[in-house]
Amino acid sequence: MEQGLQQFIGSPIDIIYLEQDDRTTQRKIDILTAGDQCVFAYCFNRREPELLRNRDILAVLPVDRCSH
Repeated sequence: MEQGLQQFIGSPIDIIYLEQDDRTTQRKIDILTAGDQCVFAYCFNRREPELLRNRDILAVLPVDRCSH
């Protein structure tokens, strides 16, 4: 999936993410860098940068910039 995530660098996306305690969360992020195992992104929900494991990103949806 990391190759697919590189296309979103610099564009906000919504993701479904699997937390370490097996809960799923929905987040709006802006990917800053994408690697083989992790992405470094700014999380708008938590208002801080985060390191996210690619294997725990379950779904990706581009954010519609026209919606508010």
